[in-house]
Amino acid sequence: MSEKQLKGKIIINGKIVIKTGLAIGGSTTSLDIGGMDNPVIKDAKGIPYIPGSSLKGKMRSLLEKAYYPLRNDFKGDGKGRFNPSRVVHEFEDQSQADDIIKIFGGTDVEEPGRGIFRDAYFDVEYFNEVEAELFKNLELPYTEDKIENTVDRISARANPRHLERVPVGTKFDFELIFDLYSDEDKELVKVLFQGLKLLEDDYLGGSGSRGSGQISLEEIDLLYRSVEYYKTEKEELRLVEKSFNLKDIDSDQWFSNVIDQISL
Repeated sequence: MSEKQLKGKIIINGKIVIKTGLAIGGSTTSLDIGGMDNPVIKDAKGIPYIPGSSLKGKMRSLLEKAYYPLRNDFKGDGKGRFNPSRVVHEFEDQSQADDIIKIFGGTDVEEPGRGIFRDAYFDVEYFNEVEAELFKNLELPYTEDKIENTVDRISARANPRHLERVPVGTKFDFELIFDLYSDEDKELVKVLFQGLKLLEDDYLGGSGSRGSGQISLEEIDLLYRSVEYYKTEKEELRLVEKSFNLKDIDSDQWFSNVIDQISL
């Protein structure tokens, strides 16, 4: 691996706003008669959260599908394949690192992953503020019980199941960290935001094709902290004057105006 030294970090934080019920599966240690078939993941306090691994995996998958053809075999055109067992994109030359690998990391490359994806935690304060207006009919703390049904085409026998979801209108606090090692890394921020935009037009969690998991990313702040910041010798740099939504990013010039403020 060529010599690399950390120059600074870009901090991206904001709100994940739930547009359709969110179903990110958890587990239960007990079997309750009539209980939830598919509970959502919760922290030790019983409050739902979005694992950073779910954000990272979904964004990587969407970017890989956008950049490369879906296939299981190498075709000799340099576009790689999707590993049938690991379900990730890879190249015939295992040491090759493209933009996606540089952001999300890879097991066989001598290249540091730049992206850090924090767990996104439920905004309890906001929930309590609007509970009487938006969530007064919830039967469960913080979540809803969505009943789905499958019907046997021959016997017409119904097989109902219970799907726990975080309801529409709730918010989560998210944070992404992006490490910068060189000026070339600044261009990777565009790819990262492409993944965020793809996520908005796709879904997060399970049952997405059946209506669950639509989100929007709002109230986004973009900060830069040089290595000197961590030595308490320099203040952080606010790259965008006020909070923004992804729809405010309308051109490459927007990125140039923002990222060019960073001097490594």
